[in-house]
Amino acid sequence: MDDQGTVARGDLLIDGSRIAALGDGVSAALAALPGGAAERIIDAIGAFVLPGFVHAHIHLCQTLFRGTAEQADLLHWLRESIWPMEAAHTEASLAASAELSIAQLLAGGVTCINDMGTVHHTHVIGDVLERTGLRAIFGKALMDQGDGVPPGLRDTTAHAIEESVALAERWHGAAAGRLHVSLAPRFILSCSDALWDGVRRVSDERDLIVHTHLSESPGEGQAVQAAVKTTAPRYFARHGLLGPRFIAAHGVWLDESELDLIERADAALVHCPSANFKLGSGLADVREWKDRGIRCGLGADGAPCNNRLDTFHEMSLASHVARVTRPGRHLSAREVLALATRDGARALGLGETGRLEPGLRADVTLIDHTGCHLAPHATHDPYTTIVQTCHASDVALTVVDGRVLYERGRFATLDIDRVRENALREGAALLARARKERAA
Repeated sequence: MDDQGTVARGDLLIDGSRIAALGDGVSAALAALPGGAAERIIDAIGAFVLPGFVHAHIHLCQTLFRGTAEQADLLHWLRESIWPMEAAHTEASLAASAELSIAQLLAGGVTCINDMGTVHHTHVIGDVLERTGLRAIFGKALMDQGDGVPPGLRDTTAHAIEESVALAERWHGAAAGRLHVSLAPRFILSCSDALWDGVRRVSDERDLIVHTHLSESPGEGQAVQAAVKTTAPRYFARHGLLGPRFIAAHGVWLDESELDLIERADAALVHCPSANFKLGSGLADVREWKDRGIRCGLGADGAPCNNRLDTFHEMSLASHVARVTRPGRHLSAREVLALATRDGARALGLGETGRLEPGLRADVTLIDHTGCHLAPHATHDPYTTIVQTCHASDVALTVVDGRVLYERGRFATLDIDRVRENALREGAALLARARKERAA
């Protein structure tokens, strides 16, 4: 996924946490290492080796809710299902949700995420990310107001900012630079003017990204217009929030002038096609984003609004959406794969991952292309095979910072049986707490 669009047969050498060499340069680089030999050789015959996938918008806290929130409208889905369940989280249930998510992501070739947590216990997310080895940007969801927001999710403005700063002091740059902290105000309807102003100030002071939701559904857009007398992009521009550190998920309902604002500000957008389908939100025009040079990536969003956390599913949907929105000018398979790798990393401001190049972080996935469902032309056009035909189950290996975290069903940092048991136990207890709270 380099600038030249290189597809080559050859070797890849990892030294520590970095890619040391590719192709013709491997022999010389290997000879220069102490002992002149590799500690381990991984046979990748019959496989594609590519950068690990980047999920540029996700909610680890929601994976325990999978299959329990089936409303086909964003605001109803949030108010009736998601917010009550998020309010029912404990530290134990949040840890179980994060571990379950990360196990599935690693098994699906994901090496980097941009996570929006819930309001409480965000330090637990940091603990799990540090222990499991995934590369991540993560932040506490900021919510100090909003219709239908349960008391358990309604924070004070001052505490929301103070806790975000404390998280940044503890985790920003942790794990040898593998972890970063964001400011994560949920969306306009859940955040006061004072909170947005605090977010802008802290982002400027600490160089933290601002991760939020933007123009996702018609109903949300109407509610935003009623609440702040303008659209979300214009509100953010008015408050000085649009800029290179601003990353917004969805962007389905953006007009030309709003795209102009985002383009001029060098803000980034994240395409979440399965969530947009499931919640009936609409079809984002990613071709227009790319034609304008807007930085953009791909995300799964939370498990309850896609049910899969599957990069391959998101890539296939992104390709198909583009064929509907822009017939004849749709996204090529290479462009879609770029959304899930190099473009996603660029959207997040992470220049050291998303590509296989010497000197960059060794975030790598290996996809077995020998399955019958990929025959007979798997290698004819690798981009098309990966985007349109491969499954998450075809992932054989996932490496982050040079460390093998997943290999053919085995996890280096997770006891998968314990992860599954914890998810079953904590998921049931969480649903019981949420039902009890609703009944009260």
